[in-house]
Amino acid sequence: MGDERTVKGGRTGIAALLTVSLALAVGGLLVYELSHPDNARPARAHVIPPDRSPLGEFQLIQDSGRPFGLADLRGKWTFLYFGYSACLDVCPATLGELNRVQQLLASQGADDDTAYVFVSVDPQRDTPARLSDYLGHFNPKFQGVTGDSEQLSRLARPLQISYQRTTRANHLGDYGIDHSSIIALIDPAGRPRALFPTPQPPEQLVAEFLQIRAAGP
Repeated sequence: MGDERTVKGGRTGIAALLTVSLALAVGGLLVYELSHPDNARPARAHVIPPDRSPLGEFQLIQDSGRPFGLADLRGKWTFLYFGYSACLDVCPATLGELNRVQQLLASQGADDDTAYVFVSVDPQRDTPARLSDYLGHFNPKFQGVTGDSEQLSRLARPLQISYQRTTRANHLGDYGIDHSSIIALIDPAGRPRALFPTPQPPEQLVAEFLQIRAAGP
């Protein structure tokens, strides 16, 4: 979503991209705030009953180069966000929100059994090394995964996540990806438990998460 560009040049390129991305993200959030009335509140999470079946099997690859599948979601609460590193607006803004969520949970001693996974829908550009570099600019607990289109779809479809590659006619050979901006919460049994629309105030997201977790897996 927004205007994305392919970035080259290793860590220097990633850092330059994030500088621009964060500036655009802050500007976009400011426009959002100014264009909504004072009594407008962000949409609340769509809470999914715990009797929902677990996600199906899928096979992705971690930014460490190791396989990542359904078994890696079990035994912990996991926040999943789908995006890609060349995204200039919603992705860095949402990762910033998740960074704050992690900090708030850690300050309450409620972060030990929680994971944060960024699922790249751009495997052509987002190699494991690039994902590791990109996420390192946000939070050391963040983990990146990606994979081929079939395996990505196996994870995205049950979570109502959509994404589509778009070609920019004025940037030959470059492309962007329009994608849902939703943070999905997976419980320790591998079941979807909530979908958080973004932007989402971190304090509200944390409060809703703790309420869901207190209800039991």
